[in-house]
Formats: sequence, C-alpha cells, structure tokens
Amino acid sequence: MRVRDRLTTATAELMQRHGVAGTGIAQILDASGVTRRSIYLNFPGGKAELVAAATRSAGEEMAGTIGRCVDEPDPVAAFASMWSDVLISTDFEGGCPIVAAACSTDEAPEAAVAAAEVFAQWGRLLAERLARDGIAEDVALSLSTTVVAGLEGSVILSRAARSTKPLEQVAQHLEELIAVNRPPTRPTRRATR
Repeated sequence: MRVRDRLTTATAELMQRHGVAGTGIAQILDASGVTRRSIYLNFPGGKAELVAAATRSAGEEMAGTIGRCVDEPDPVAAFASMWSDVLISTDFEGGCPIVAAACSTDEAPEAAVAAAEVFAQWGRLLAERLARDGIAEDVALSLSTTVVAGLEGSVILSRAARSTKPLEQVAQHLEELIAVNRPPTRPTRRATR
C-alpha cells in the first residue's frame, strides 16, 4: 500500500472512532506506521488536507458498498445490516468517518465540504435504484436524502445507546416509507384462448 493510502486509511479509521478533533498527528503516525515527514510530503496542508483526503477516500469506499447494497432486493436492509456489523464488531466505537468530517467545519472546512459531496453521491446512488423501482425521479431523490440522513443518524443513536435497535427501527420505517412511494404492481393478465 502506498504511503498516501496508508495515511488516508489510518486517518479515516481514527476519525471513525474518535472524530476529527480526537484524531491527532501522533495517532495517525502510529496507526499508519509512516514518518512525520511523510505526512507533509504527501499532504503539505497538514492535518486538514489529510482529513479531507481521508474523507474522500472513505466516501469512495463506502460508495462501493452502497453500490452493492442497492443491487440487493432490499437495499436499506442491506445497508443497515452492514452498519450493524460495523457497530457490533467495533463494540459500538466505529461510526461513520464522513459524519465526523461533516462535523469538523472549524478544524477542517475542506473535509466538511468533501463530506457534503460524499453524502450527495450516496444519495444519487440510492435515488437511481429507487427510480429503477418505478418511483418518480424527484421523489426518489428526496427519499434517498431521507434514507441517508435516517441511516447515518441511526448509527449515531446506536453508538450512543450501544445497541443496534435504533438502526433496526429506522431501517424498518424507511422501508415502509419507500414502499408507500412505489407504484403498485399491475397483475399480469392471462392470455385468453
């Protein structure tokens, strides 16, 4: 793995657990195994530039995961299941590094902008799936924003509660909301002889 990739991966993992403010250069160096000089050679803007790059990198990785989830019969349940696995495997310490970046406007404004772009990308992926299911494009885009906001918010609630119950509840209601907006299926007509 290239030094730049090691730095962005380590930073995103630390942001996932500790947020941007709780992710320091010393921790990034320890987690990535690179020298201090490597940070400034790869990211002359220092921590703020590194956090923005880590946000974009983590966002792209998650977009791949979302792309796989939207191909599932029940995309919201697939995405919620992925988050449930993350929460349980990290003993409810692992959250979303994109949420951490979004909340870092003062410390890393470029990362907050990157977070907004990542969330919009995720929304577009979900909206495309909903539109394929027959939901009008404007409604699909609005629903996808609701899905991203609901699931990301429920991850935060689940971390706080140390339980996947908020995530499960939100996912269930999001699926109900999507179902209400799907066009009814037409019964197939039997051919008459």
